[in-house]
Parts: sequence; structure tokens; C-alpha cells
Amino acid sequence: MEKLFSTYTPDKPDAYANLIGGPLAPNLEGDIFLYQLENGVYIRAFIKGIPPSTASNFYGFHIHQTGDCAIGNSTNPFVAAGDHFNPTDETHPSHEGDLPPILSAHGIGILSVYTDRFMLNDVIGKSFILHEKSDDFTTQPSGNSGVRLACGIIVPYK
Repeated sequence: MEKLFSTYTPDKPDAYANLIGGPLAPNLEGDIFLYQLENGVYIRAFIKGIPPSTASNFYGFHIHQTGDCAIGNSTNPFVAAGDHFNPTDETHPSHEGDLPPILSAHGIGILSVYTDRFMLNDVIGKSFILHEKSDDFTTQPSGNSGVRLACGIIVPYK
């Protein structure tokens, strides 16, 4: 029997991002690991320090166009990361950078997801963004998930 994920080695990711909270979530931090598989990418995220939300315990989580995590405006940080990664100009929620929301329990969020919307080389140098609200999967172009709480640049794992 052929293994579905024959290239997956959980102890050595192919890329990663350190998620760092901005002024709206200064205690937030996380590690995001990416693994190139035959036909897509497996993503594992471990995040802590997620602030309580007044809307829900779900937080929008996306890959954005650029790897620029400059804080900029302290009330609307990380806008330099650009819009969602969307090289094929798809409508939301079918952008390549659209990912499932993060569910937080007592400030901790864990995500494990496989996507075939891109390959690892397509997102090296882009950024992950964690938003303040859940993605509604409807509002164009980005799901009305609110301001950006944290940012992390995707780099090759060494």
C-alpha cells in the first residue's frame, strides 16, 4: 500500500513562521510549521496568548501577500503585509491564502490543516496573519475578520 504522505517527516518542517503579536495582542506568540507534500502543503500552528474576543472564540487566519510585519499604525497594525495571498484572483473564501479559522481555548489555538491550493515555494516570503474576529467566509474580499493581531513571515526551515 502506497503512503499518502510519503514525503511528510513531522520532525523536520520545510518552512516555518514565528507569529508575533502586535500592540493589540502583545502577549501573543506562536510557531507555524509548513511541510511540502506531493500535491500540497501541510500546516501546523501552535499559538498562545490569544486575547479574549467579544465576538467568538474563532479568529481569522490567512496567508497575506507580503512578508512585511511592520507594525505601522498601532490601532490597525500589520497592513504592510497586504491583502490575502490570491495570485489567481479568486473570490473569498477560495483565495490560496484562505485557511480555516483558529479556535482559541483559554488563549491557546492549535491548527492542523492540509491544503492543495499552493505549493511551499509559492508562499516563502509571504506572511501569516491572525485577525481579531472570525472569518465570515462571505464578505469580499477578505471575510470581515477585523484588525490584525499578529504576523509572522514564512521562511525556509534551516
